[in-house]
Amino acid sequence: MTLAFMRNKVVEVEPLADGNLLVSWRLVDTLIESEIRTTFRIPDLEIIKAEARVLRSLHPECQEAFRQIPKIVGIRIGPGVRKIVNGLLAGKCGCQELAEGILESCNAVILHFTVPQIQENEKGTEEERKKKFQAMLRFNPRLARSCVAFADDSPLIEGLSL
Repeated sequence: MTLAFMRNKVVEVEPLADGNLLVSWRLVDTLIESEIRTTFRIPDLEIIKAEARVLRSLHPECQEAFRQIPKIVGIRIGPGVRKIVNGLLAGKCGCQELAEGILESCNAVILHFTVPQIQENEKGTEEERKKKFQAMLRFNPRLARSCVAFADDSPLIEGLSL
């Protein structure tokens, strides 16, 4: 007997004319097909709009969980976001796949800001690169503690009062 499993996941970040970011997340595999679209306000990194569709799922709770997506409006990317999202969307009556989709959308927003900065910061001395990162963190302090590079004990955070 041959078993087959296929999974495709796509996350895209699109800057909008009003300065906000639209994140589209889509998961299609042998068992599940779902989509989430979220809009994040910049610079607060706050979710201001969210919608989801579950086209196919083995889990009945996921078929209904997309109705819970509007509850995440108002959440900001930062410390505690994983616990908040899991509390609202996962659990006994929720859908772990949708919760992971929201968290991956949050990560995509962070990467949207950090990847170009990382590429630009590869130029110059170590001290110059550190100053560029610190300027980026001052501009968007919600990035602090969002990943290991911006953890409290990171050299990039030294001297900043965020």
